[in-house]
Amino acid sequence: EKPALMTCSPATGGKNARHFPHVIVQDQFKRKAWFYEELLRDKIVLVNFTSVKGENYYPILENMVKVQEMIGDRLGQDVFMYTITTDPYRDTPETLKALAGKYGAKWQFLSGEPEDVRHILAAFNARGSLHALSWVGNEKLGRWINKPSRLHPLYIAESVARLSTGKHHKPYLVRMRSA
Repeated sequence: EKPALMTCSPATGGKNARHFPHVIVQDQFKRKAWFYEELLRDKIVLVNFTSVKGENYYPILENMVKVQEMIGDRLGQDVFMYTITTDPYRDTPETLKALAGKYGAKWQFLSGEPEDVRHILAAFNARGSLHALSWVGNEKLGRWINKPSRLHPLYIAESVARLSTGKHHKPYLVRMRSA
């Protein structure tokens, strides 16, 4: 932990809570939630980063929609996807809603107070307006994997399957000889 960089209090209550800020975010439908406590704690999540403007320069959402299709019915049930804006000054709930709609994204697009978003980005080591990594985490187990956001969607979805438990755990989604 880098206390000099963390000017807000850390989240509490989970395996890696101390790494995340205790902040409120808002999604494209203007629903507010505590970032760690309500969106990450005890969940399997896929977190990626972009902005409305950034999608023009380094598009990731088309790829993430393919991951969404592979996750299927698990999305919103036991797997949660979040896109966090890298430009909270410009990206409003309305512009994020339009961006999600443009691609058919069925997950939450998050923004918040610029300083709070900056703390979230720092927790994922996301620097600058373009960030090329997606993070897959099972926060109940405290395990995280990062993958390039433009990697073949199968490999990103496979990370979700690897970090899943019970009947959803799969070391591989397909046999590589058949892919």
